[in-house]
Amino acid sequence: MVSLPVLVGKFMRLSGVFSLPLLLLVSASASAAAGTSSDPGDEPELIQLYTQDELNVLINEGRHLERIKIDECQFTRDIKDRALILNYPAYLYLWADMNFTSTCIRGNAADGVAALKIAAEKGMPAALYKMGRLFLTGTYVQKDYDSAYRHIHTAASLGYDDAKLTLVNLLATHDGNEGDYAEAYRWLYRTVFPDSKRHELAETLLSELRKKMPASEIRKAESVK
Repeated sequence: MVSLPVLVGKFMRLSGVFSLPLLLLVSASASAAAGTSSDPGDEPELIQLYTQDELNVLINEGRHLERIKIDECQFTRDIKDRALILNYPAYLYLWADMNFTSTCIRGNAADGVAALKIAAEKGMPAALYKMGRLFLTGTYVQKDYDSAYRHIHTAASLGYDDAKLTLVNLLATHDGNEGDYAEAYRWLYRTVFPDSKRHELAETLLSELRKKMPASEIRKAESVK
């Protein structure tokens, strides 16, 4: 007999960006869903949807779309609800990328940008950085350097490593606010990267930014903890 999934969990929300997982109860049979008793020996299978902390890890590792493909898109409706109804930042980010890449849904760039903007407004570093990159490249939105810089600077100030790299690159290669030099330099200088490639990139970018900074400012930025 064909099994029928029945949604039995309810949304619960914790403070900050974390949420409790939703549990999906899979019934033993269609007859159980119709109100008839199922075999007493049957045990329900519990399937856990991603919590926001788990999803943030996947996003930071670039594996969020890969994960929902592995899960065969079975949580698409739940992801959409958490994004558009509950406005959870991590789910807004995921929903945006699903639209940008047509993953599990028929993608719509405008819907993706709208979701990403909300996540950025809520202060999600990854969303701020991605929104900044869209403005920087003119992808899906009009190219706007000032908006790009503002979003990337904010993401860097919140500790997002890729934003720190991009911010220092922008300051080293463009005319910018000299008051931001020491701040951006310090943020990147104090960052420990787990991989050698990004560490080497950081060293290269810092050396370029040093060319635009007084020696006294460099010493100060490197000495501040």
